[in-house]
Amino acid sequence: MAMDKINGSPLLRQGILDRFRGAERGAGQTGTNLGSIADPTAGTTADKADISDAARRLIDLRQAVDVGRRALADLPDVRPEKVAAARERLATGFYNSVEVRDAVAERVAGVVAGIESL
Repeated sequence: MAMDKINGSPLLRQGILDRFRGAERGAGQTGTNLGSIADPTAGTTADKADISDAARRLIDLRQAVDVGRRALADLPDVRPEKVAAARERLATGFYNSVEVRDAVAERVAGVVAGIESL
């Protein structure tokens, strides 16, 4: 039986596995039991899971993304006042200025640096 090979299994203690095998043979008999096992976890070690710092950062990032998605879902698809402002700036050449290009380049560099730090 494969269960007797599990590390820390109470089946490894002397006699418990034999009592189980005896119960299998006498399955048709009434009153057959596995015997008295006071604490089946005695002598075993508890399982333990550690979450790395990188995984914790990913969890935090995922929560931030979820908050952002919920906030975006609450916004209307098209905001007429923003569209009107963008059209006006486009018509006046605002987006062709050096200052706007530098600001956009700095933001893009910041986003790329943030992604690389993950």
